[in-house]
Amino acid sequence: MTTPPLSPNEPARAAIPRPDRPSNPIRKALTWLLVLGALGFLAHALAPEISVVRSSMAAIGWPQVVLAMLVAIPMYAIKGCYHLNLLDRIAGERSSRRIGLPIYLQAQIVRYLPGKVWGIVYQSQRMSRTHRPSEVVIANLWQMATTNALAAGLVIGLLLAFRYSLAWLLLLVPVIGAVEWMHRHPAIESWMLKQLARFLPRLVPLANSRPLPSMPWKGTALLCSEWIFYFASFSIMLHGLADWPERLLLGTWYGGASILALAAFVVPAGIAVREAIFVAAPGLTGADAATLAVTATLARLVFLGAEIAAAVLSSAWTLGVRRDPA
Repeated sequence: MTTPPLSPNEPARAAIPRPDRPSNPIRKALTWLLVLGALGFLAHALAPEISVVRSSMAAIGWPQVVLAMLVAIPMYAIKGCYHLNLLDRIAGERSSRRIGLPIYLQAQIVRYLPGKVWGIVYQSQRMSRTHRPSEVVIANLWQMATTNALAAGLVIGLLLAFRYSLAWLLLLVPVIGAVEWMHRHPAIESWMLKQLARFLPRLVPLANSRPLPSMPWKGTALLCSEWIFYFASFSIMLHGLADWPERLLLGTWYGGASILALAAFVVPAGIAVREAIFVAAPGLTGADAATLAVTATLARLVFLGAEIAAAVLSSAWTLGVRRDPA
């Protein structure tokens, strides 16, 4: 089954195969095992400090939580723009941001419930008239690899700077330089596509196509600017609950916990697993388990709310443009 071409000169695009079963029993059991295990650990770690947790929750300024949510919205728009830039390079043509951005942001919400794979399936189906499924898959995989490589370097550099010396901040220079170098040398991406195609035969046509063009410097700028809004949102969220250096440290470690939670890929958005990892290292931040738990809860609320708001606003923007008679 194929999707009709958009023009006589464009080949028909392969349709996305639908899964035969809505879920895998083993995957589902593993998901629940990890979530329940993480929740059990959190309950055990917080039992002695439940009164502290209650007092910390009572001290939260909810208007600043809402403000933090608003500040985080551009972070998700930036993620979407970077993703669409990747798709443009892979497809060889520029796509509409008004159409593509809402679809990408909606797909990020889908991954919270059915899971990460279903988010990609949703995006592939919604973009089937303009992009092949293999292009959407590759863009998601490459974005995940690049953003997490940059995040890992940033988190390690900041944690070492907090623990030992500010000189460790210089580690960010080669990390950012490496990301920019990979953007400027797409031969690496082409080689990785060929290697990936050995395990995923459906990607063979894409891997054997023309070399990918290099990405301009704005690609690296987008990836770096995400962190500006991330730390700004974290700082606003914890205003009055922690001083400035501690807010930066907690934000850094929460980013590190998010990276480590990727290992639990069967858990949608690392629910409970990310929080358990974050709370499990009080010695790393010097904060007690109660502070870490409250911070993790607020961060989950703020960033999920910002992600939903970004998807809703971008969808409203698209609908508004369609109804504009001009």
